[in-house]
Amino acid sequence: MKLPHKLKNFLMGGLAALTLVVAVACSGAADTVDSTVFTPPTTEQVSDNGDSPDIKSTGVTPSSEIESFGSEPSTSTKSSVADDPGDTIEAIFDEYEVSEPTGDALQELVPEVDSPEVAPEVTPEVMISELTFAEIVAAQGDHLADLYEQAVQSIVFIRASTSQAEGSGSGFVWDTDGHVVTNYHVVQGASSLTAKFFNGREYTASIVAFDLDADLAVIKLEKVEHELVPIAIGNSSDLRPGEMAIALGNPFGEEFTMTTGIVSAVSRTLRSGFSLYSIPAVVQTDAAINPGNSGGPLLDMNGAVIGVNTQIRSDSRQNSGVGFAVPVDLVKRVVPSLIENGRHEYSLMGISGDEVNIGIRSDARLPGDVTGAYVIRVTPGGPADQAGIREDSGSAGIENWDGDVIVSIDSIRMSSMDDLIAYLALNTAPDDEIVVGIFRDGVEIAIPMTLGARPATS
Repeated sequence: MKLPHKLKNFLMGGLAALTLVVAVACSGAADTVDSTVFTPPTTEQVSDNGDSPDIKSTGVTPSSEIESFGSEPSTSTKSSVADDPGDTIEAIFDEYEVSEPTGDALQELVPEVDSPEVAPEVTPEVMISELTFAEIVAAQGDHLADLYEQAVQSIVFIRASTSQAEGSGSGFVWDTDGHVVTNYHVVQGASSLTAKFFNGREYTASIVAFDLDADLAVIKLEKVEHELVPIAIGNSSDLRPGEMAIALGNPFGEEFTMTTGIVSAVSRTLRSGFSLYSIPAVVQTDAAINPGNSGGPLLDMNGAVIGVNTQIRSDSRQNSGVGFAVPVDLVKRVVPSLIENGRHEYSLMGISGDEVNIGIRSDARLPGDVTGAYVIRVTPGGPADQAGIREDSGSAGIENWDGDVIVSIDSIRMSSMDDLIAYLALNTAPDDEIVVGIFRDGVEIAIPMTLGARPATS
């Protein structure tokens, strides 16, 4: 007998902690992965080896040891393994039926009552107290299997051919019109694209538009002959470290692979590798993501997209438990713009600054409770300059520590420069009117400002 639906949903909320007890007793050695099927990306496509500035600007943050990880084209000769990927996944998804589980099953809980007219409520706490560890683990397995069967219908395995070689990556269906979301670096320079589904259907595709600042691209499938299932879209603004994270994609060309982990951190900033501006509010995860996962979705425990897997931090170019995903809240702003307008415009304040750390607080003689972004430079004629924001009066890299500190935008407190970058990208558009909270000469004042538009990245 399967677990009651409501009980199953309840269990998943606290399952990670409970399963840990079982994992201690049951864990074993992990199978090694044969990575010979992967053709590494070219260096210039996946990393930025240039010097990074010490000072962050709106949308600029240093980059170190961050690598994109789509299976990019390689100039090396393809191996026989790459030419023959082995047994293919059978196209039986549409006909697949879920069989009843074997082993122990949860008994229906029918409370004993003295009177049929008054029945005590069977709470989740009562139900979970009746479960064994085996039943809890089985519930998790059932949930993840169900989630996979639903989400995999929306995943595509992308092959991108260039004049020199062929690379691959992942993507997911955005709408029933055939639009698919992926990373820019997956389709960069492609002369032809193909997209394969789990059911075996394969289509040619063309690039609609891309955004270098966020490493996102939209492609469109041609002559689709089966019903497309758009993936569920979630939210990233309320994510918390410790929540379940699930990656779907095609690592090392291994088609339609699921890996699980947790949200390791939120609110990171990350260089895309193609722009001087930063990707804001990036989601960090320890779910295993590797070359080929690029462009695939990072999902929450309910199967909704919370990010687009884009980079890993690794010395070996393989998973080391530190992966990054473009936050879905940014994807929800960029992708519709790419489909409708062919580009996405970001708002611009026109400053360069840095987080108020202990050194700046001491040098600028700021009170201990002042946090935010210290304004080092203001772009002449830009929105901040026109609004009257003051920069540091120093020059040639020597600061006088008399610049403004941006402490809030529209009454939302800014604790760092990263907060400011994320707020502008996720909550504003060019020509928006905002109110900037400034700490100046020992007091906080409010300054109205009309935002400009970020220059297009070519």
